[in-house]
Amino acid sequence: MSVRSTLDTPFRDDRVLDREAAAALLEVPPAALRTWTERLAFPREVAVGTYVRDEIEALREALPEAHSVVGAVQAARRRVGG
Repeated sequence: MSVRSTLDTPFRDDRVLDREAAAALLEVPPAALRTWTERLAFPREVAVGTYVRDEIEALREALPEAHSVVGAVQAARRRVGG
């Protein structure tokens, strides 16, 4: 049995990330991610403190190219079609 299969649970969903994991991927504090969600409505929470992985990855790709968080959010929205 692989390590991965022992960690899988019926509730595991690789399409979502908790706030801490999402913030770590973005290399920002969790509080910053929460602020972006509250003020810019992106990335969207699917449940309290839970984010869609595709939106986090799109934002991660957009941040280095953008001149501001707002610009990165706009680019990420376009990437995920939202």
